[in-house]
Amino acid sequence: MAVNHLDIAYHPRLLDPSGERANRPEDFGLTMVIDKGVGLSSFEECLQLAGQYVDYIKLGFGTAVLYSPELLRKKLLLAKKSGVVLYPGGTLFEIAYYQGVLQNYLDSLAKIGFNYVEISDGTIELVTSERRRMIREITARGFTVITECGKKAGGSYLSVEDLQQTLYSDLEQGASYVIVEGRESGTNVGIYDKQGQIDTEFLTTVEKAIPADIRKRLIWEAPQKKQQIELLRFWGRNVSMGNIQFEDIYNLECLRRGLRFDTFILGHEGSAVQAEQITL
Repeated sequence: MAVNHLDIAYHPRLLDPSGERANRPEDFGLTMVIDKGVGLSSFEECLQLAGQYVDYIKLGFGTAVLYSPELLRKKLLLAKKSGVVLYPGGTLFEIAYYQGVLQNYLDSLAKIGFNYVEISDGTIELVTSERRRMIREITARGFTVITECGKKAGGSYLSVEDLQQTLYSDLEQGASYVIVEGRESGTNVGIYDKQGQIDTEFLTTVEKAIPADIRKRLIWEAPQKKQQIELLRFWGRNVSMGNIQFEDIYNLECLRRGLRFDTFILGHEGSAVQAEQITL
């Protein structure tokens, strides 16, 4: 049955040539966008235009404390109206923990209206037992916890063993998802080399080591188009990705659905598609 946009009835095969996005599971194939300081008008316009293709918006770095509470509440309200979760980045958690003001941080988030908290140790050292305790205690306060795995320093690469242990441990303590570090640049960190190329051997090992029902709790930071394409080709159209730029939301959804040449047919780069002869 055709889907109506006002008075235009697009065939479902035009809206979603892949046939995999329209009815995707709510907890899989997520898109997390990074907000590095977008103004309120642009934020609202973006949600009106593309909010249906976004699941999470992360307030990057420690930017959340630079906004006035009133402005943050306005962003939260706009996000909620669009069915999008807005939350502060993990760096702010690390600063609060390191400075010994974590309770004040959590109290402030609750007063403003945040329901989600990201826990990470990309800059600080957080031993496993302490990380587990943080997840339990913050979850017990009523927050939904998303964690991040990996260090932010250039040249800090992640091992499959570390990812596997962190993923299982964090989920066991109550985390909803685990983000694989890629920073906003996508170069020389995590699973990316200095040119931003993905370590596909790493992905292959992850595929063998971690069952699919557990892997779906991973969100891969992929700020560059070529990284998004490679992840889609390896994991499929409903892989969860993060650190997407506002201007790339439509681009990514087109890649997911096969509405771009790059992913018209996954796994056949550059191949011509033989059109079926039809009668108009």
